[in-house]
Amino acid sequence: MRLVDRPNRFLVRVRLADGRIRPAHLPNPGRLRELVRPGARGHVTRIAPAHREGRKTTLTLINVERPRAATGWVSVDSLLARPVVDRALAEGRIASLASWGPWRSEFRWGSCRFDHGVPGSASHPIPRALLEVKSSNLREGRTALFPDAPTTRGAHHAEVLGEFARQGGRAAVLFLIQRSDTDEFRPYGAMDPRFAHALEKARSNGVLLFAWDLRILADGVQWGKRLPVRAARWDPGPDLTNGLKARPVVPEAPRTS
Repeated sequence: MRLVDRPNRFLVRVRLADGRIRPAHLPNPGRLRELVRPGARGHVTRIAPAHREGRKTTLTLINVERPRAATGWVSVDSLLARPVVDRALAEGRIASLASWGPWRSEFRWGSCRFDHGVPGSASHPIPRALLEVKSSNLREGRTALFPDAPTTRGAHHAEVLGEFARQGGRAAVLFLIQRSDTDEFRPYGAMDPRFAHALEKARSNGVLLFAWDLRILADGVQWGKRLPVRAARWDPGPDLTNGLKARPVVPEAPRTS
């Protein structure tokens, strides 16, 4: 199928192989300007009637072709990350986090709900560890970037994790790169300075930062390679300038109390 347009954040229209144009749910509120574009090839899944409660569409867009690439796919499904990381944690693929477990999904602590956590004991209810997972499908050159739109929630998560680590807790952020054509990861400071600063402060407080990519296939995904996490990128890059609103492109001085 091929994409026709994107009427709103969570809806696209697609042209199926038989020529019919149908609406499809887009499970990703990001801008996705380099990916979700008219004419791009993609994969959709059909939702069974038993799972359509509250939905107006029967199709879901899950993958799109890589821009300017002969072959390859990028996942646009932000719901993919949690089950993939659940399995990776269960299989011990992330060695640095394996000894922290056993992990529990959908873990609430304070004002935040984190993707994973390790509960404390009855006598010491403070969590033993917290893990937040962020999906990334934005690329500039060979660099994966996050976020592709300002994320107040993401910045708040980083701030809470940083304080948790400063007080002696174990904390980590895992960026899951939903494509396999990058060599490194950087926070996208030009898009969201607050998030980039919060993440850097969290790292200095002891929060571990990881990035892993995925190989996206027509019929599934494969766990890929670990990528180095570099310092934030403050320039938008030539391929991304058109999708960037006017924002600072140099680091702002951290606020002090």
